[in-house]
Amino acid sequence: MTASSIKHFLQYAFIVCALIVFSYPLIRFNKKAVVSEKENRYLASFPSIFKDNHFNKNFFSDCNAYLSDRFGLRLYFISLNSKINHKLHAFKGAKGIQGKNGWFFYIDTEDGNNYADFMKQNLLIDENLETWKENVKNTATWCKQNGIKAIFLICPNKHSVYSEYYPFSRPLGNTRTDQLTAILDELGVEYIFPRDVLLQKKAEYNYPLYYETDTHWNPIGAYCAFELLKQKIYAAFPERQFPEITYNTKIDYSETAGDILPMLNIKKARSTLPTLSPVGAQNADFYEYIKNDGTNGVITHSKDTTLPRTLIFRDSFFSALEPFTSPLFSDAEYIGKRFNDGDKEYILNYQPDLIIFEAVERYSANLVQCSR
Repeated sequence: MTASSIKHFLQYAFIVCALIVFSYPLIRFNKKAVVSEKENRYLASFPSIFKDNHFNKNFFSDCNAYLSDRFGLRLYFISLNSKINHKLHAFKGAKGIQGKNGWFFYIDTEDGNNYADFMKQNLLIDENLETWKENVKNTATWCKQNGIKAIFLICPNKHSVYSEYYPFSRPLGNTRTDQLTAILDELGVEYIFPRDVLLQKKAEYNYPLYYETDTHWNPIGAYCAFELLKQKIYAAFPERQFPEITYNTKIDYSETAGDILPMLNIKKARSTLPTLSPVGAQNADFYEYIKNDGTNGVITHSKDTTLPRTLIFRDSFFSALEPFTSPLFSDAEYIGKRFNDGDKEYILNYQPDLIIFEAVERYSANLVQCSR
């Protein structure tokens, strides 16, 4: 057969199949049934044109009810429609979902919309990408003009590293963060997006890098990212002598930990709780907390005053990094917000050697806001 004849055959086959599909409900039209046992009700009967010697005003709507009640495979299509609607609306208004093998994921549409990110439905259009590019470029330029080093850090969403535990498969193709890192590469700024490293490391560790029942990475996952961040910091300040600290890992477990369980009203689910502590020492041997109010602000001070001074604009994902980064700075202030133009006066008064701009992946499109 020629290519043309094959094409015509497929076209005719499609038409025949479509006619069969559309005509099958009519062929199986159920004229005799009186009662629907599954629905426990009487089916609509064929309407009369005249009623009480007058034209039946409801004739056409009665016809519609009659046809709707009796077309072939009616109950099957009702069931199929119900399943489709369930799939489409199952996550509407939900903040978390239960995945496979005891894993849970955060999907709140009002807080970064991780579900849209997983489905790759949040890609940015060219106009928004250009705005983001200008924000990063202006931020990096402003820092350079004021003698400040800058590092941009995007912390991967949990589902970017453990997508295999999601209730269903992730679509192929680039993510929104892939769009953004392409811009960071183009600009030539210092940045870290440790997704690929975490994907590699998770095969090497016997323990997970994220909490099974929580939104965040655990100290092991954070330390994997820290190793990349440390390299950037060392390269930015080659003349400084940074402390070399090795860490012991201890593994505990919990049945109630995690911020996602209360969202789903689940009382118990097993979660791995690793802790990392300096070998033969304590964190307090390297730095002290001047302020420790979590998202309301954290300030640390190192005993080594020759180390760089830094500001970190961050979210909750950086909390697990604080014990690792704090020993590297003489003074570090962790500010729980996104950087914008209004922060410039404070920065110039603080006189940092380095600024780290961090955001979790679901908020990476708002990493910085700098107009000039």
